[in-house]
Parts: sequence; structure tokens; C-alpha cells
Amino acid sequence: MIGPIKEKAAKFIINQKLKEHKFGELDFSRIFKRSYSYLVLIPRNEKDFFHEIEVLNFLKESKKNVTAMTDDFRVSLLPSVFKVSAVEHGINDKTKLELPSKKFLTRLKKMQFDVVIDTNRREVLFYSFLVNFVNPPVRIGFSGKNADKYFNLQIVNDKNEPEISYQNILNCLKMF
Repeated sequence: MIGPIKEKAAKFIINQKLKEHKFGELDFSRIFKRSYSYLVLIPRNEKDFFHEIEVLNFLKESKKNVTAMTDDFRVSLLPSVFKVSAVEHGINDKTKLELPSKKFLTRLKKMQFDVVIDTNRREVLFYSFLVNFVNPPVRIGFSGKNADKYFNLQIVNDKNEPEISYQNILNCLKMF
């Protein structure tokens, strides 16, 4: 009963912060070649987690500086190359509404990213807030109900097959 109320309150807070937010025009034709630092928000879904690793590997092979963000207990599951630069978050990094705490936001504010990729196929308010807080020029995520508020490049999401969804991200990145 309290869960849906918390979610509505969190969405209200995010909407208030994004009220004046507008995406500017961007030329996506060379965005992949020009961008260097990527923040990849790792999915919480177990099945999606292992398909998403391909995206991290592709970015690393393309000589991009990749920072993966995931739950603190999942950092050990990342390939060793990404463990060093991973940003982990735990229970203390969230408010009661499941949004990022001020302490966590202060830590993130020191980091600069050209592109943020949210690889969660379902909306996770914690990550949706972070995508806009970090404020990179390019925000990539899966299409969905509220995706227009958060992302300026949306990827088609296959609801049944996670492998297809993550292949769509790779194809999109390869296109640019």
C-alpha cells in the first residue's frame, strides 16, 4: 500500500526538477566518435544484467572511458576491467522515496560524462533521476511511458527478449 504512494511522491519530485528541462538540438551523426566518457547504469534485473555486459565490452573495445553504476552487491559480478571505475550505491545512498541521497549526489557531481546510457528496460526512478542530475549532452535509454522526459535518444525495447533490446543498443551505437 505504501509502495505506490512512495512511487507517486518520487515521480512528483522528479517532475518538479524536470519542469523547466528542455532538450536542445543535437547532431547525433558523430556523437559516438566525439564522446569519450560514458556512464552506464547497469540493470537491476538479473536476466538483463548479463546481456548488458556486451554493451560495456563494446564501449571498452571502442576505447571509451566507461564507468558502470550498479548496486554495491553486484560490483563483484562485473568483469574485472570495469570493477576499478565502478560507482556503487547501497541502501545508505537512497532516500525513503528510493531517490538518490544528497551525499550520493554530491559524490556524483564531481564526475563529468559525455553520455549516460540507462540500460534498465523498465523505469527505475533512482536511475531516471540520476540521468538528468548528471546532465550530459546525450542521454540514451529504452523507450517507455516517461522516456521522453529523461532521454534524448530512445532505443526500441523488446518486452519479451532482453537479448534483442541490448542488441538494439549496440546497433544504435555502431550506427553513429
